[in-house]
Amino acid sequence: MTFGEYIREIREEQQLLLREVASQMNIDTALLSKIERGTRMARKEQAEALAKVLKQNKSELLQYWLADKIVFMLKDEKNITEILKIVEQKINRLSKK
Repeated sequence: MTFGEYIREIREEQQLLLREVASQMNIDTALLSKIERGTRMARKEQAEALAKVLKQNKSELLQYWLADKIVFMLKDEKNITEILKIVEQKINRLSKK
């Protein structure tokens, strides 16, 4: 499930209109629609605002957001698995410091 699908599902479960959520976030309804459809990537601040408006765990919502951001960055690369292995190694080294 993408970040956009995830927030749309939550919004619809709470029976909130797109324009209501966008208004509470101080963004255009069209922008929120694009985020939900996956044609526009939300900024981190927007993802945090969505967590607040939708009364969701900020950390969990940011995980979905960051996962989508990484996928977007790597989707056209040929050696995605190898790239992610290198990233994992680097993260492991950083966490040991």
